[in-house]
Amino acid sequence: MKVRFAIVNSDLLAQVRTEVDVLLHAVNSGDMDGVDSATAHLLKLTVDCRSIDLSEDEWRTFLNEIRVKNPDFKSNYLLPGDICAHLFPEISDGDYVLELPIDGDMEEERVDV
Repeated sequence: MKVRFAIVNSDLLAQVRTEVDVLLHAVNSGDMDGVDSATAHLLKLTVDCRSIDLSEDEWRTFLNEIRVKNPDFKSNYLLPGDICAHLFPEISDGDYVLELPIDGDMEEERVDV
């Protein structure tokens, strides 16, 4: 598994927030088709956004560093940009970053989206 971090362009933020809500609902209700659909839609929405992929180990290290500073931190797929400043030094105040687990198959499909 990899985790994609993408800076969400301000013009996409409302759409991404809406789709993150759909994804959270699908995850919480165990709707795997809904999870796949929302994930694909989020990848499509952010295809032109600046992004990086982290390995699962890198992602866990990232989360552990945040939780050392804020033990109550819970990831909900959309992170305030300041939390990701070391991943994206050029990030601006007020930016948000989409944190989206992907697998190898979805990575390859990104080209076709």
